[in-house]
Amino acid sequence: FTVGVSFTRYLKAENYTFLSALYERQNLPYGKADVPLSDALLLAGYMHPLLSDGGKNAFVYAGFSALAGYEELNRGASLLPDGAELLDSSRIVGGGGVHLAVELFLSDHLLFVLSGRGLFLFGSDAHLFRPAISAGFRINL
Repeated sequence: FTVGVSFTRYLKAENYTFLSALYERQNLPYGKADVPLSDALLLAGYMHPLLSDGGKNAFVYAGFSALAGYEELNRGASLLPDGAELLDSSRIVGGGGVHLAVELFLSDHLLFVLSGRGLFLFGSDAHLFRPAISAGFRINL
């Protein structure tokens, strides 16, 4: 699962910048047990509109981001449930991401957002590339 909060600032011509804080948790299979993997990430990025309808109610955006954070593997423990020693460790990670989003204005301040992203986490011992698809609402204040 992933949970996060994002702050968006619109610029000229419908493009925007964003700052997001994400917490991601997944379980990596190991024999009959799972090894927990947690990431706390901070993303800063830019989104540019590719398409929009005539009334400016629907947009397709593409963008990129830079990221930094901390990855914790097996809650920081080096021993696995079967007694094996884990050679990978918790560490600081960095990288970047590519983003694609469809945004639909439901009202002046409420949007429905369907997005996909691919994050590249350099320094990670688990997965270099992390794809994700999400859907949600954005409230513009």
